[in-house]
Amino acid sequence: MAANHWFLACLPVAAISVVFGGHPVAGVGLVVLMMGRVVALRSRRTLLIALLLVAVFSGIFAWRQGQLKHRQISAFRPTNVSLAVTFQPDALVFHGAGYYFVARNHLTGEPLTVRGWAQSAAELQRLKRLRQPQLWRVNGQQVGILPATNFNQFDAASYWRHRGVTKSVKIVSIGQQRTAPSSPLQVVNNWWHRQRTRLIRYCDRLPGALRVYALGLLPGSRAAEAVQELQGMQQLGLLHLFSISGLHVALLLTAVEWLCVHLRIQREHWEWGLLLGLPGYFILAGGGSGVLRACLMRGIQLGGRKIRVRVSALDAWAGALVVGLWMNPGMLFELGSQLSYGLSLGLILLAQESPWWQQIGLTLLGLPSLLNGIFQWHTLTILANVILVPLFPLVMLPVTLIGALCFSWLPIISGWSAAILGMLDGGLTRLAELPGNVSFGKPWWWVCWLWVVLSWLLFSRPPAQRRRWLVGLLASYGLMYGLIHFPLHGEVAYFDVGQGDSILLREPFNRRIAMIDTGGHLAFPQPKWVPVTPTTYAATHTNLNYLRSLGIDHIDDLYLTHHDADHIGDLPAFLQAIKVKRLLVPAGMEKEPGWQRLLALSRFPVKIQPITIASQVPLRVRHPYEAAPAENANSLALQGDFGGLNFLFMGDLDQAGEQKIIGDDPQLRTDVLKLGHHGSKTASAPAFIEQLRPRWAIISAGRENRYGHPHAETLATLRAAKVPAVSTQTSGMIRYVYAGKHGVWQTKLKGERDS
Repeated sequence: MAANHWFLACLPVAAISVVFGGHPVAGVGLVVLMMGRVVALRSRRTLLIALLLVAVFSGIFAWRQGQLKHRQISAFRPTNVSLAVTFQPDALVFHGAGYYFVARNHLTGEPLTVRGWAQSAAELQRLKRLRQPQLWRVNGQQVGILPATNFNQFDAASYWRHRGVTKSVKIVSIGQQRTAPSSPLQVVNNWWHRQRTRLIRYCDRLPGALRVYALGLLPGSRAAEAVQELQGMQQLGLLHLFSISGLHVALLLTAVEWLCVHLRIQREHWEWGLLLGLPGYFILAGGGSGVLRACLMRGIQLGGRKIRVRVSALDAWAGALVVGLWMNPGMLFELGSQLSYGLSLGLILLAQESPWWQQIGLTLLGLPSLLNGIFQWHTLTILANVILVPLFPLVMLPVTLIGALCFSWLPIISGWSAAILGMLDGGLTRLAELPGNVSFGKPWWWVCWLWVVLSWLLFSRPPAQRRRWLVGLLASYGLMYGLIHFPLHGEVAYFDVGQGDSILLREPFNRRIAMIDTGGHLAFPQPKWVPVTPTTYAATHTNLNYLRSLGIDHIDDLYLTHHDADHIGDLPAFLQAIKVKRLLVPAGMEKEPGWQRLLALSRFPVKIQPITIASQVPLRVRHPYEAAPAENANSLALQGDFGGLNFLFMGDLDQAGEQKIIGDDPQLRTDVLKLGHHGSKTASAPAFIEQLRPRWAIISAGRENRYGHPHAETLATLRAAKVPAVSTQTSGMIRYVYAGKHGVWQTKLKGERDS
């Protein structure tokens, strides 16, 4: 086959994965386009190979979809199960006293996720000492994996479906634990997993930033502190330098080759050793998409050399793409794979360009994926790339390796390494905090694809004509930015934050952006033996993530209905990530020191305004009447008109407060009522519902919450009044999107009405 024809023959396989990945029309268009390019080569052999690959992979993808559909079970109705599962010890991931792992049903071979909790310090340590493949008999609850429940949220169900996983088991008890039987063919595989387990446990003992880097770059594991430690790197769009792209794998393999050459080991020997060792290294390095691509590309080129066939970098990339899609059909829909395969392809195709045009090209190729995945971009990214790309092989990777190797016999060097990496992270964080971070928002998916195509067309032009094309391409980004930031429609959105409340009120053109509560979770005391874990906030993945996807970088008014953690627990995440101009709280709450500690880490100055029914604020305040402790009985109740409907938001106000409201205004009515206290029987009195006569009731409550919300009494009250209710428990995020006096209701999940 002619040079690079293999590359073109493989591209239709990527298009087929798009067809089966949820975009059939766009995928078919890509298949036609790419097959047309193959036909234009006028090579019968290339055309036959392309047709064969399309036929084979269409069959594989269709068969897998059928298998997944057959395995699918409800994500809302758990069932009790008793089953045997097998797993490798390096699959265990710990978080405090909790742990989870990916296992296989010993009887059927079906992969599933399993989570459990250690009951004592001794049990936790015993689990961490496991080194052999395990066979456990577990009793627990099995349920389907919950999809994304908020718009633009990471979809765990889709992620796991790409890996053949549709079910999750929560362990209630473990009946038997023993070493899993292994066939002779599994001995080598088990040995590599055992070494990876040892490497993870070793790296887990390293100090500070060295621990985060060593875990990510060596066994491909993720430290709990990685989110905070690599925050600057993420904001600058530099995660491709880390394990996400497999760049470190290529560097390590190059270092091994250099060492073998300088030790005067015969090329024939070290090439065979490297080729045979790549599958093991793939396991040792964590088996991520970037690691897979790097190992496959090197292995394909080495294998070609062994059979005396020259394999170009482009054809090796194509071979890695085909194998990657065979292992993970949804690979192209994941940010890590997009960056790894996309940027490596860019490096190959732009190899003859000047360094400046290379940086522009890589930025343009990676930008659509970053905007579609994390919704923001920093104008200093190109500068950071210019600085960090040379530093990665010269400083970051060597310092990580030296620090990790020296820990057992010279820990002071590990401490120095941790300090160097910590200073580097601190510098990146300070750089990311400089002006220039663009909260772009999430572009339409087809626009992202169009940008990638236009970026390649840009580099098909002579250098003298590129500036004009570049200006046009940047203008399209500006147009998309304007459409996202100045939308014609507004919305009222009830987020699914579990057992809590959080509501967005956004006017058309983003004239005013307000929120009611942030959501949060109650923190229950843990035994002293439970390891301390970094503080995390669910808002990062739910409501705050949604604001980023809309390009919102500020909140005009944030109403905090009262001081309970399920309503304001995630406030620190908001104050760190976004500018909040004004906090409005029920009168009396501003004097309470308990919640004010949440303000200590705010990045921006924030004004606190106590309010009562007499306060003149954009929303009408229906409660409280006077200053008092900010408990449920003193919760804010707020009312406003949006898109031709009247909305009433009751916070956690109880029936006594409801009686005050309707007693003060016997003519009070509303179209949409957010029930007080998550549908508890302590709120939503029959007299209150009867007077308001709402057309819809919204319930914000957590699935399987310990309080039993919404209570049966409340649902009976709604049924008696013939008020339909929709709950975040079954429908996920609920939003009313409007323009003028008209709007439409949307829910993230196809939930059922609660009454």
